[in-house]
Amino acid sequence: MTLMPNLRRLMLAVLLASLGSGAALAQSGYYPQQQQQQQPRRDLRAYPPGYYPGKLVQPAQPQQGFSLRRFLGVQDTPPPVVQAPVVRPRRTAPPTAAVAKQEKPKVDPSTHVVVFGDSLAGFARQGLDAHFAENQDVEVVAKVRGDVSLVRADPADWPNFVKATLDGGQKTSVAVVMLGTSDRQSIREGDETIEPLSDRWKDLYRKRVDAIATVFKERRIPVVWIGLPPMKNSKISDDLVAMNEIYKESVQRNGGAYVDIWPGFVDDENRYTPDGPDVDGEPAKLRTNEGIFFTRAGSRKVAFFADTEIKRILGQGGTATAAVPPANITPADGSATPSIEAAIPAPPDAAAPVTLPSKPLVGPVLPLTRQDVTPGGTLVTAPPKLTGDNAYPIQRALRAGIVPGSRPGRADDFRWPNP
Repeated sequence: MTLMPNLRRLMLAVLLASLGSGAALAQSGYYPQQQQQQQPRRDLRAYPPGYYPGKLVQPAQPQQGFSLRRFLGVQDTPPPVVQAPVVRPRRTAPPTAAVAKQEKPKVDPSTHVVVFGDSLAGFARQGLDAHFAENQDVEVVAKVRGDVSLVRADPADWPNFVKATLDGGQKTSVAVVMLGTSDRQSIREGDETIEPLSDRWKDLYRKRVDAIATVFKERRIPVVWIGLPPMKNSKISDDLVAMNEIYKESVQRNGGAYVDIWPGFVDDENRYTPDGPDVDGEPAKLRTNEGIFFTRAGSRKVAFFADTEIKRILGQGGTATAAVPPANITPADGSATPSIEAAIPAPPDAAAPVTLPSKPLVGPVLPLTRQDVTPGGTLVTAPPKLTGDNAYPIQRALRAGIVPGSRPGRADDFRWPNP
């Protein structure tokens, strides 16, 4: 009887609690049946607590009213604390500063290598710069005119340019010249046009090369003339061979040195190749894609060829020698100055050659069908007799066909198991 009133009281309390929570929802304006227009859902986990994109939302406050958990004596469990994700700045690698190659300034060099020429001479100058970069006593000076050819310009243009450079105070220990990249053109002689590589064209072109070489000869400046390399076009290469012959003949006739770089840029069949060994002997690309100019490795190789003649001219002391020997000076008394050849001692007499015994032209005649004879001279008519310790096994093997037994440890010892 006592249980029924208590049960009624409990049911009444539950009913009142449900009515109270419904009234609270009604007062807050929330009606599940009449939901507002749904907004696009966003992932709120990317935002800190209490923040909603576009506005600041206060966290929901606990409602003050009837609570069944409190009515039954159960304490409310506080909601878990959600910590905002810690956004750490990305660690970026510190920017590496580009370390520029610091070139050591040339401090009062005593040797000046001046490079004259067209566009190819610019690559020769680049190679010489790299070649003498560590030598503080050598300075490379560029006097390059890439757009001026020896054919189209006035015949006196290049000689005047060289004179103006030398007379302008430019110190020159050795002059390096490389010309002719775009000289495969016709030459105008008055109203007549001379075709390239004809006999008349070669005569006129040789005179222009002589005019440049003469300027250095008159100023007693040694000159190193670098020949032209092969080109990708075989027709151009054939013409450059004839032009290199003109350079070589003219420069050597005027006391200069000619450097032939052709073998360094061809293959085993003497044909153009863009690749080849560099100055260190390693395979490298030496020519650019158009087949005319040089890469950095190719420029170093050109300088390597020219450096041999430059060192020969400068000598070990580092001073330039005259391109033309000085003329003999006659004293006032009329006596001739002794020549250098007279001061050189005569070479020693060559040793007498050793006489070797003469061999006969024809040796003894040996007939191929002669019969063998014994040391006594009689003919060998019977097979030699077998004597000694080896006679018995040889007779058994060759005559009776009995194979001799194998010796222990020999290759024909096939006994099994092998003791």
